[in-house]
Amino acid sequence: MVLVLAFVSFAAPATELEIRVIYDNTSARADMTEHWGYAAVVTFRGRRVLFDSGTRPPLFMENLKKAGVDPATIESAVISHDHADHRSGIHLLYPQNRSMTVYYLDKFVPQAFADAEAVHMKPLRVTGPREIVPGVFTTGIVEGQPPEQSLAIETSKGIVMLTGCSHPGVIRMVEAVERQRGKDRIRLLLGGFHLFQMDADQVAPIISRLQLLRVGSVIPAHCSGDLAKQMFQKAFGKDYDTAGAGKVITLD
Repeated sequence: MVLVLAFVSFAAPATELEIRVIYDNTSARADMTEHWGYAAVVTFRGRRVLFDSGTRPPLFMENLKKAGVDPATIESAVISHDHADHRSGIHLLYPQNRSMTVYYLDKFVPQAFADAEAVHMKPLRVTGPREIVPGVFTTGIVEGQPPEQSLAIETSKGIVMLTGCSHPGVIRMVEAVERQRGKDRIRLLLGGFHLFQMDADQVAPIISRLQLLRVGSVIPAHCSGDLAKQMFQKAFGKDYDTAGAGKVITLD
């Protein structure tokens, strides 16, 4: 398989999909601050969706500006799960763009909805799969501790999938997308895999299973862990890349 990925600073005119990593445990640019948490902005065929919003709202907004993303251009925001390192930044972003539609899982704790109400945000409660903008879908609830949702983007050459933390298990998250979208492979898997507390004997079968599921390429981020990243790099070779705040991934 030939991986067709271009890791560049700005999207080319023919770009179908662009993903800008806004918040991550590592940084891909000297001017972007790394911090525990995750956020990415997806631009797909001209429509822009925020996925997660980091831990520290001022840092999230600062990185968003440095990444060249105008808050007014974000049409929708999907928060993967109810942890502070994924939903905090939305409370500072929303007042700058009140037309943005925000998607929380219906199973978020009451305090999450109370915090949203404090900034006059009324998140839509997600249960099952639904389309966010044309070609971009949430899985809805994937059961776990806590339950989580991920994004599936139906590009012309296959599905690109974003995960926040993969608390239900990254395999379960991938299987949910393949089942829901009726596909037998993921073109690119990007985000938190939640393997940072696992040893090599625990990570190895997860990598093997993802390969059996025909995941084409991987970009582990956030809570994936250094050991797991090293093992993914060895297993996927040229179909592996790093993330980090400031990273821009484009797919033609």
